[in-house]
Amino acid sequence: MKTTAITLALSTLVAVATYAQQLTYTPEVVLGHRSYFYMHQVSYKISDKIKINLSLFDTEYTTDKENIFFIRNTASYTVSKRFTLNAAFGMKNPGAFFSAFVQYRVSKPTQSFSYTIGSTYQKGFTLEQSLSFEYTPYLTAQKQAYFSVLAIGNVNTKMYQRGLQFIRLGLKQEKLMYGLASNFDQFNNSKKTLENIGAFVKHNF
Repeated sequence: MKTTAITLALSTLVAVATYAQQLTYTPEVVLGHRSYFYMHQVSYKISDKIKINLSLFDTEYTTDKENIFFIRNTASYTVSKRFTLNAAFGMKNPGAFFSAFVQYRVSKPTQSFSYTIGSTYQKGFTLEQSLSFEYTPYLTAQKQAYFSVLAIGNVNTKMYQRGLQFIRLGLKQEKLMYGLASNFDQFNNSKKTLENIGAFVKHNF
């Protein structure tokens, strides 16, 4: 499944890169007590209204059946300063999925907040919500504190199907961020949970 997903992602990158006016790339690595984790965001700004985003994260636990893989290609249309409409397709355990959602975002020099709500189809429809918050107050002229939280939840008519939370606490120096990290995953009304605590490094290119 990973090979197919990565091929799909690379095809999208090649197709879009030719027309993109602006490219950003943000990779992140977490080394934890139970697993290692890799995530990145790639964004292509085609115009003032249209943006293409590629999200990927891969968590490798001690056993293959607990590994978590997620890749999503998203087309975003800016409706106003704070609202965007999004359509996405991608791959995640256990297969392909499609999503449509609305995002509300507020951004300031040292903080940002976003809330997203929509529907995902993967062997049935789920309501998906996500909340992201980032706070980076200045400690000195060259150094900032770094705190971020990302929480995502999927529910259907029967259960809280899937949830995850990423928490980061550390320092930011220009485009480099590093510090302590914790990842938490829940499945099927939290009957199964996974966690990973360690250190992270993140960079904005």
